[in-house]
Amino acid sequence: MNLPELPGGWSYAALEDLLEPNGISYGIVQPGNHDPAGIPIVRVKDLKAGQVNREDPLRVSSEVEGKYSRTRLRGGEVLVSLVGSVGETAVATSELSGWNVARAIGVLRVSGQVTPSWLRICLDGDVAQHYMQTRLNTTVQATLNLRDVRRVPVVMPPARERQAIAAVAAALEDKIAVNKRIASTVEDILRDMYLAHGMSSGEIRIGDIGHLVRESVKPDALSGDEPYIGLEHMPRKQVWLNSWGKSSMIGSVKSSFKIGDILFGKLRPYFHKVGVAQVNGVCSTDIIVVRASETECRSWLLMALSSDEVVAHAAARSDGTRMPRAKWSDLADFKVPWPGVEQAARFEESAAPLIERAERGAAESRALARLRETLLPQLLSGKLRVHDAEKVVEDAV
Repeated sequence: MNLPELPGGWSYAALEDLLEPNGISYGIVQPGNHDPAGIPIVRVKDLKAGQVNREDPLRVSSEVEGKYSRTRLRGGEVLVSLVGSVGETAVATSELSGWNVARAIGVLRVSGQVTPSWLRICLDGDVAQHYMQTRLNTTVQATLNLRDVRRVPVVMPPARERQAIAAVAAALEDKIAVNKRIASTVEDILRDMYLAHGMSSGEIRIGDIGHLVRESVKPDALSGDEPYIGLEHMPRKQVWLNSWGKSSMIGSVKSSFKIGDILFGKLRPYFHKVGVAQVNGVCSTDIIVVRASETECRSWLLMALSSDEVVAHAAARSDGTRMPRAKWSDLADFKVPWPGVEQAARFEESAAPLIERAERGAAESRALARLRETLLPQLLSGKLRVHDAEKVVEDAV
């Protein structure tokens, strides 16, 4: 592979030369069935946007996990996906200490020559990603062998330049993390408000404050640029739907939704996937689209539909053994706390600006993520100098 030319004083290093001795391995080959009392492991589907989703992980028995102590996480390791969506990365945080990983995840233990964050930045870069993609074994499923991972070229500017580039990336990621914490706090506040208002209230059918939206859309009626939300885009136990794909990726009839509609994942409802739409778009038919009957009760309806009680009811009444699905009729008939029209309107007045703040932060985070994707390749190639990037980031954050 012909590597791009670098500025004077920069070089490339083979990844294995930046790791501890025996500092690269893959995880548990046959994890077996889920063991509720077992050790949690990271799978490829848990890696997203440089983070590890720690919600509802697969757990393996301590007996199985004990055979793979070499990949037991301490925190600080770089994780890279080796199968399927090859090249997804994250740095293991201290919260993952004691976890392990699946066979499809490579664990890289970095030596003192570079930081884990620098290695992850480089693995996300164009040079490393191109190298990995050109060495995939695609006979059955895209797979990257460890021997090729060892040889991944890592860009090595002088130490001071590395630190400056890493600081630019950290500034963007820190702001994204702040927005995420704000959104989490907003949801906690809304949930507490809902519970407080509901303690001394009456009851109402969900169907009396919201209605099912049945608006089907065929693929040929779409431009391909419309936001598309599938169950894979909906986080568990979180009402903010911050990511989506494009309608160009769909090939069958979907459901239409509008900003402010509530999307309820009906397939395996116990996964607790319920959230509010931040854009107009289309979604999977395994998602129920619910619209508030009146604007004044929209936030109350969101909190009700995303409550543990409603999700548990939907799961209990769902049809099917292997692929259970909830029905709108069961949701519509379920009674939830209701403080009355006047109190619900007051709740909406308090909730609406909080929801807007969380959604504004999510939009900012998406813009910052795109900025990171634009700046880092230029920084890693030396085409953009750090002081210029710092000005761009300063304006953005």
